[in-house]
Amino acid sequence: MSSLRRQSPMVTYPTNQRKKAPSNNNRLPSFLKPGAAVEISTNEEGFRGAWFMGKVVTVPSPDKDPLNCQVEYATISELDGSKPLKEFVHVDHLRPALPPTSEMEKKRDILAGEDVDAFYKDVWWEGTVTEVRGGDGKFSVYFRGSQELIQFRRDELRFHREWINDTWQPPLDEAVEEEEESEEDEVDDYTEEYLVPQVNLETTKAVAKEMFSIGTVVEVSSDEEGFVGCWFAAKVVERIGDDEYRVEYKDLREVNGVEPLKEVADFLHIRPPPPSDEDIDFAVGDKIDAFYNDGWWVGEVIESMKDGSVGIFFRESAEKMRFGRHGLRLHKDWVNGNWELPLKRGEVKRAKKVPCERNVRRKIAIEKQYFSIGTPVEVSSIEEGFEDSWFLAKLIEYRGTDKCLVEYDKLKAEDGKEPLSEEVNEFQIRPQPPEMVMVNPFEKLDKVNALYNDGWWIGVVKKVLAKSSYLVHFSKTDEMLKFHHSQLRLHQDWSDGKWITSSKSQTV
Repeated sequence: MSSLRRQSPMVTYPTNQRKKAPSNNNRLPSFLKPGAAVEISTNEEGFRGAWFMGKVVTVPSPDKDPLNCQVEYATISELDGSKPLKEFVHVDHLRPALPPTSEMEKKRDILAGEDVDAFYKDVWWEGTVTEVRGGDGKFSVYFRGSQELIQFRRDELRFHREWINDTWQPPLDEAVEEEEESEEDEVDDYTEEYLVPQVNLETTKAVAKEMFSIGTVVEVSSDEEGFVGCWFAAKVVERIGDDEYRVEYKDLREVNGVEPLKEVADFLHIRPPPPSDEDIDFAVGDKIDAFYNDGWWVGEVIESMKDGSVGIFFRESAEKMRFGRHGLRLHKDWVNGNWELPLKRGEVKRAKKVPCERNVRRKIAIEKQYFSIGTPVEVSSIEEGFEDSWFLAKLIEYRGTDKCLVEYDKLKAEDGKEPLSEEVNEFQIRPQPPEMVMVNPFEKLDKVNALYNDGWWIGVVKKVLAKSSYLVHFSKTDEMLKFHHSQLRLHQDWSDGKWITSSKSQTV
């Protein structure tokens, strides 16, 4: 691999590889005014994920660096207890006070797996509901920072939100009382008929008989724990009795990892592939399907970035991830032989029906390899000095039983012009990991990948700095470099066809 034009992150420090991300640090948020109610966060050990209540005392001029506001805490006093504590806090640690919970939101159920803020010792702490206790009506909430599990009443919890681009995400549930009264009948009708799709079993079964003949391309769902809300591509290979079908999955494999997985599914868990979308821009609040781990998973857009990528929240697993436009589609429900678009939160109009594409018979194709030719992949190196690094490439061809040819995205051949092509072992390639939305800052000892010299290098956060920067330690060379938040991603391992997140390093 002597022809590679890349470097270990600790070999050289070229300035073009260490440019800082664009910054808006000199723009003072509009909500910061003297007397304004705010919530205050901190990077102090033991208080990550906590939001203190307070108010703004003074604000800096926009040309001042750093942009530190003086705040007064509502529930913290000076050491002598004589008066509320005042201190200077950077604007990045401030957000407006979350409005009181609306009556509509008070009626919403809090489910296991949901992100919440829990009011504990006069502070709002970010956590995740792990159990809804039926006996006493309390909720068990897990706090990642302290690794504690504590029980709370419903009135001590609020739905977790982030302040992103001057707005709350997910959006606040706003309900005007007069509108609720005037549209009460319509809302009730919507709730009963459209919020939960009403399935007519006889109609659904009749449609299945008509459409799902042998060879038909379909999507199959599962009620198995951990797979609720996911649809996998398959084809019908046999009809069994009056309401069941044997299907062969396109992307799932038997235990031997070679033969396509075959299973029996009933007519309620089979549908045709939804009609393709036009090239649309997804907006916050849209219900979408994201292709991940060989299936389409239902999620909700909680953040929209300028580069076209979006942040997705998956309620079933309580995960947040970032995806590009490719691999996303607007969510549709298959109800009584028709496609229906879901309603956005608070919407009371009838769901729009989408015509079904009747031509759903499978195109003949044979998939022999796990990665198809042209698939974007990441490639590791076994060369000394490049361990624990991954480089973007695409798969060109398979050679023999365990070799393949890849072409790198950023690395160049010896002439410095053409993309570098190289033969590697199959165990050196993996798919590109899904982008994960890091709503909270990275923490000390988080295992991360750092983008440097055209590759992703495995390291561990050793220190959290100001302005969303971090010192990252690389164990192979025992050196430390500074990176901006935008140059890091949470480390994930590709194991047995699945991504496993490694949030914390096992060594200090």
